[in-house]
Amino acid sequence: MRAAVIASEGRYEITEVPDPSPGPGELLLRVTACGFCGSDVKARAAMPAGVIMGHEFGGEIVGIGPDTTGWREGTQVAVLPALSCGKCEWCASGRVIHCPQVRLVGLGGSGGGFAELAVVTAAAAIPLAPGIDPLYSALVEPFAVGLHIARTGCLTEADDVLVVGAGTVGLTTIAWARQRGARRITAVDPVAIRRSAAESFGATEVVSSVEEVDAGTYGFVAECAGRASLLDACVTAARPRGRIVMAGVTIEPTPFASAAALMKEVSVGFAVYYTPEEFRTVVDAFAGGQIDPEPLIARWVGLTEVNEAFDDLANVTASAKILLRP
Repeated sequence: MRAAVIASEGRYEITEVPDPSPGPGELLLRVTACGFCGSDVKARAAMPAGVIMGHEFGGEIVGIGPDTTGWREGTQVAVLPALSCGKCEWCASGRVIHCPQVRLVGLGGSGGGFAELAVVTAAAAIPLAPGIDPLYSALVEPFAVGLHIARTGCLTEADDVLVVGAGTVGLTTIAWARQRGARRITAVDPVAIRRSAAESFGATEVVSSVEEVDAGTYGFVAECAGRASLLDACVTAARPRGRIVMAGVTIEPTPFASAAALMKEVSVGFAVYYTPEEFRTVVDAFAGGQIDPEPLIARWVGLTEVNEAFDDLANVTASAKILLRP
C-alpha cells in the first residue's frame, strides 16, 4: 500500500509499505478519509522515522481478523484512536485515554490514517449510521472533542458562551453550544479567516482579542487556543460561579492569579479526548441533522500533498479542517 511516513525532521515521504494484516480482535480498513490535526503539527517532529501518523480517520472494513465477530466487510466506520486494555476501571467507564496501557493510533502507538490501509481493534471501530457520507468519518473525532468540552463544562442553553481560539477544537465547541441552544456565543481569534469560520458555525459575536470581551459575563468559557497566558483572561471573562474548561494543549507553565477565581468561585476544569459513547453521539447527531459537519472542511488533499497541508496548518492559512483522501 501507499503511505505517508515520517522521513526526517517531521517531513513525510510517500512510499510503498507492506499491507497490514488484522490479528485476533482486529479489523482491516481501507481508509476513506483522514483529518490533519493541530496536535499532529506539534508531534510530528518527535516521531521516529517510519511512523504513519493520522488519528482522525475512518474507513471501510475490507478484512476481519480471527476471532473477531459481529462485523461484516463493507461496513463504514469511524475510528476511536486509542488502543486500550478493555479491562481496567477506566476502560469500563469509557475513559480509555486514562488506561495505563493506552496507545494512541496515528501518534506512534499504531499506524494511522495517512495510508491506504490501516488495522484497528474492533473495539475502536464505531459504525456510521446509514445515510452518513463515508467521507465524514474523519470528522467524528474533532466533533467528539467539542462535545467532550461542552459536557465537561456542563454547557446549557442558559449560558453565555465564550470560546477562545477558533481552530478546529474551538469551532466544534461552538457547534455544540449552538446545538444546545446557547443564545450568546462569543468567539475570540486573532486570525480573520478563523473569525469568519466561527460565525458560520454559530458564533453571535467575534473579536480578535480576549481583552475585547465583556468581563464577568460568561457562564461557560472554553480555552481552545493552547496559550498558557490565557487562564487569567478566562477567569476575568467568567461570571461568578462560571465554568472554565481548558482544552488547548500547551507545555508552558501556566501563571495563575487565583484570588480572582476564588472570589468569583469559578470552576476550572480540563478536557482531553472523549469517550466511545461521545463518538456514537456525534454519529447520531450527523445522522439526525443536529450537527452539519460539512462547514468544517476547508479542502481535500491527496497523499502527495501531505507536507504542503502540514505547512498550511503550521502557518494558519486554512480556516478549518484539511482532509486527506488517500
